[in-house]
Amino acid sequence: MNQFVGKKQHYFSLLDISYEKPYFCNIMKNYITLFSILLSISFSNTVLAQDYEQKEEDHTHNFSIPESTIYNTKNWVNTNVLNQQKVELWNMLDSGYVIIHEYFMIDCRPCITAGKGLEKVVASLKAKYPGKIKYYQTVYENESTEKMAKKWVKENKFNPDALFINGADEVAFYGGMGMPTIVVVGDGRRHKGFYKKQGYTPLENGKIIKAVRHAVEVSKSKFEAE
Repeated sequence: MNQFVGKKQHYFSLLDISYEKPYFCNIMKNYITLFSILLSISFSNTVLAQDYEQKEEDHTHNFSIPESTIYNTKNWVNTNVLNQQKVELWNMLDSGYVIIHEYFMIDCRPCITAGKGLEKVVASLKAKYPGKIKYYQTVYENESTEKMAKKWVKENKFNPDALFINGADEVAFYGGMGMPTIVVVGDGRRHKGFYKKQGYTPLENGKIIKAVRHAVEVSKSKFEAE
């Protein structure tokens, strides 16, 4: 009986907080440490999510083809509807010109935004490289008329060096539907492209300028004596 009482007293002594205080404190410390780790992971995930959201402004929701460095161009011959003169791409490149070319869709708001942005880029580049830069605009499909294209240019106060319609084959070559499509081509008789992209934001201006500068450096007219 005394043995049982002793065991009973020992059992109840285990429940005594003062007796188990060091053990209790260690458990609490472990719980606090675990909670801190979970809180830290949650905070890190939140920061990463915020970082992604901050970079979302750099993302365009247009279909886009991968950015290229140098690529082969496709020759075309078309009529400049502003003066009814025939233009051949490779002949222009052979003459040493660097061409910034926007393929657009009428009633496409992003195309208008791109056109306005490109006008400023073109103006600055023409001032830096006089007589070397051409700016073309072409309707991306074969349905729009000359009258419609001219109306679009006039209403938006654009000033391209040439305006074309019937651009479906060219657009297909550069990756298909995705307006606007913007390319930079040059390199003289080698007929190379230096930039191509579907979609536009002002963040692209720096890349376009860099591509034009590179193109100007290597574009020589085959008709001039070396």
